[in-house]
Amino acid sequence: MIGNHYAWGTQGYTILEEGQINRSTLQLDIAHYLVCRPDGEALPQTFPTRQAAQDEIDRLERQ
Repeated sequence: MIGNHYAWGTQGYTILEEGQINRSTLQLDIAHYLVCRPDGEALPQTFPTRQAAQDEIDRLERQ
């Protein structure tokens, strides 16, 4: 399940939370983060933290 999304960078990249709903708390237990390109397609890899996803976007924008 996709949770919140966060715009990052200057070229239209987005970070998405992905995980499962915890039935006890009804909150999203985040498993990892996805990075979507400006065209909406997700990169094939996942990232363990939001910071790691932000770092990847920063790296992509420097290319």
